Amino acid sequence: MTIDHAAIHKILYINLAFIGDLVLSTPTVRALRNKYPDAVIDMLVVPWSAQVVGGNPYADHVYIYDKKGIHRSIKNLWHLIFSLRSQKYDLVIAANFAVRGAMLAKAIGARYRVGYDAQHAGIFLTHTVSSKRTSVKHETENQLEVLKPLDINTTDFSLAYRHNPVDVESMQKKVSLSSERPIVVICPFGRHPLNSWKIEGYIDVLRSLSAIANCYLIGGKAEAEKLEEINQESGGCVQVLAGTLTINELAAFLALSNLVITVDTGPMHIASAVGVPILALFGRSDSRVWGPRAARDRILKMDLECVPCIVPRECQHHRCMRELKSDVVTATALDMLENK
Repeated sequence: MTIDHAAIHKILYINLAFIGDLVLSTPTVRALRNKYPDAVIDMLVVPWSAQVVGGNPYADHVYIYDKKGIHRSIKNLWHLIFSLRSQKYDLVIAANFAVRGAMLAKAIGARYRVGYDAQHAGIFLTHTVSSKRTSVKHETENQLEVLKPLDINTTDFSLAYRHNPVDVESMQKKVSLSSERPIVVICPFGRHPLNSWKIEGYIDVLRSLSAIANCYLIGGKAEAEKLEEINQESGGCVQVLAGTLTINELAAFLALSNLVITVDTGPMHIASAVGVPILALFGRSDSRVWGPRAARDRILKMDLECVPCIVPRECQHHRCMRELKSDVVTATALDMLENK
């Protein structure tokens, strides 16, 4: 089926992945906007990623698919589908490898349905893209592959994140800010435990950096106890923010910082999107695919034969993170602060 681009006025972009993946989809949504400047571009995402869409300057509206909650009910799922059908989308893009997005695209009834051929998703789509990765590319470039049937090409892989004055104001009510010294934000833990560095490493780094900077520890509510342990042992943290900020408030806070020290996790990508210098600590995951890309960013990782990790669930030694030295992290952070 040949795509009539002039007939595309309403687009639904389905991405049911995590926060970082949604941030990294910015170039894809931007490319869609450039191709169809007058079209409505909506997004369908999972609940925990919905706020990220509010930070995407190229999207119009967000719909939530709560696959683990309310939409486990067939009745509620059909209510969502009928609601989306009523929008009469001309084009639906299923951006994930999982077949679920392609099935939703078919149910919504768009004329053009584009997505990957993984998990036999092609039976629900009008145009497919191969799910095979033939070379190592950054995830921003990988995500753009889904637009191939639309003849969309771009070399703009930059990220963007929009936060409004309301987010800044609400953030300032929660965070103890001071402009006297540089602000260093440390995100010690990733969604995957094997992405995280050792607690004693952060303690050492905080003891050193707190002499010249105001340091903040960020994470989710589930990590509050470990964050407090780091704080207590180092004595150098201005404030622990454990599940304190919304995603958009976090973006506003990160935008004020002078340096973000983080593992491979969602806040790292948000920091990239708001243009903050990043010191990224990488272990099992491939920094060529997931790492920050700005010239001023630094990536620290061990040169091991098992990195990037092929079978992370079977790893018994975690050398990639355990052997990363705190003095190296500290020295790199100090150099970045001095040469900002």
